[in-house]
Amino acid sequence: MTHRTDAEASISAARDTLAEIQGQRTTADITMANAARAQAIATAAVAQAILALNVTLTAIRHQSSGGGRP
Repeated sequence: MTHRTDAEASISAARDTLAEIQGQRTTADITMANAARAQAIATAAVAQAILALNVTLTAIRHQSSGGGRP
């Protein structure tokens, strides 16, 4: 890292600290919130896939047992 990069990182950290003191959202807060949203979306997608698989397996079982449409 150069001195400039170090200085920029220090300024960014100081801004985040000031924002926390003032009760404002920091870049870290926003990053964590975005990660939590992404995880919730992924969890919902997996749940939908499991439900779709259940519907498919139920239909296959129903057809193989001689039933018509589920």
